[in-house]
Amino acid sequence: MIWAILSDIHGHSGPLRRVVADAADRGARQLLCLGDVGGVTALDLLAEAQATCVFGNWEASGLRGMDKPYRGLVSRWPAQFRADGLWAAHASPVWPQGLAIGGVVEYLRQHNLHWLALFPSLQRSDEARWAALAELEAAGAAAFFHGHTHVQEAWRWRPDATLTRLEGPDFAIEEDGSRYLIGVGSVGDPHDGDGACYTLYDDAARRVEWRRLEGR
Repeated sequence: MIWAILSDIHGHSGPLRRVVADAADRGARQLLCLGDVGGVTALDLLAEAQATCVFGNWEASGLRGMDKPYRGLVSRWPAQFRADGLWAAHASPVWPQGLAIGGVVEYLRQHNLHWLALFPSLQRSDEARWAALAELEAAGAAAFFHGHTHVQEAWRWRPDATLTRLEGPDFAIEEDGSRYLIGVGSVGDPHDGDGACYTLYDDAARRVEWRRLEGR
C-alpha cells in the first residue's frame, strides 16, 4: 500500500487541499498526519480524507482551548502510529510509556521539563538523533517517519556504525539492518524551500519519495 505521510499544516488549508489531491493522483491509499494541524478547517479536511492522525506539540499544548467537538476528536489521537513496516510520530520514537495527549502538559510540569524533552528536533539535536536510532535498534524497526523539523531530511545508520544524511527525492529502505530517520517535511510552513511538502511511502516496495508542490 502507498501511504501519504504529512505533517505541520499549521492552519494552511489551501496547501493541504493540494497535498490531498496530489496524493490521490499518485495512488496513495491512506493519509497519515503527524500533527501540528493548527486549524479547524484543516481538521475538517483531514476528517473528510479519513486520515489517520497522531498528535504534535500544537495539539498537546492547545487541547484544552479547542472547541468541544474538535477537542473530543483530537483527544483520541495517539502519540505514535505503528503498523507493519511503518513507525511514525510527530517528533521522535522516544516517548514515555502510557503518556496520552491529555497528560502531556502536566507531565512536563511535574518533571520540570521543557517541551523539547518530549518533542526534540531530530535535525538539530545530535543527542535526540542518537536516542531515536537507539530506540529503533532496540525495537528492531527499520524506519521512523517524523514531522516537527519542517524539513525533508533523512538519516541512515548502518550496522558498521556509519551515519549518513540521505539525499532525495527518493530512496529505498534497505533490509540490511540499517535504521532510518525520515523527516516528511511541512505542508504549511516548510523551512527548506517553497511549496507544500509531504512524503509517499510504498510499504511493499519499501520506497520513500519526497513530494514538493510548488506555488501557493
